[in-house]
Amino acid sequence: MTRRALVFGVAFVVFHGAGAAAQSSTVEFTVSGSSTVRNWTCTAQGVIAVTPATSAAPVPGFATGVQAATVTVPLTAFKCPNDEMTQHLNETMKSGEFPEIVYRLEKYAVAGAQAQATGTMTITGVSKPVNMPVTLTSSDKGVLVEGNTRLEFATFNLEPPAVFLGMLKVGPQIRISFKGTIAR
Repeated sequence: MTRRALVFGVAFVVFHGAGAAAQSSTVEFTVSGSSTVRNWTCTAQGVIAVTPATSAAPVPGFATGVQAATVTVPLTAFKCPNDEMTQHLNETMKSGEFPEIVYRLEKYAVAGAQAQATGTMTITGVSKPVNMPVTLTSSDKGVLVEGNTRLEFATFNLEPPAVFLGMLKVGPQIRISFKGTIAR
């Protein structure tokens, strides 16, 4: 499976479209990467909502499929190991001008509990295609949705942060992952 690089995060997920009403719950989002000093991880909490389709490829927990998806991550929701790292993340992501990251699902292919999501990611106003593997697990509580992918800063015209006169540099790739249960 091809994994595409993204940038800092996906935390608030909303599936929408015409048809049935959306179902929503919280989602945990993590962005992690490396630097010349140490590996790092920042987390955020958001919302995941799903609008079932009336006739699309079925996925676990959604017998008639999912019509559309939009993932939105509010940048100010991120918490890093220290306030300085959180500040660098917000400066790099230009959170004052672009307060969120948005992923819009365009289509998906299903193989068992795994779906390959294809959509458009928008970060700092730059929209690029992103493919992401997503696992869906049905349970009594709802549908557990988990996904992760690697992203490149350069894909979204961003420079990895460098501090302490360039002695500490963040690596060019990050990994984003998210996990949440959609109640039924």
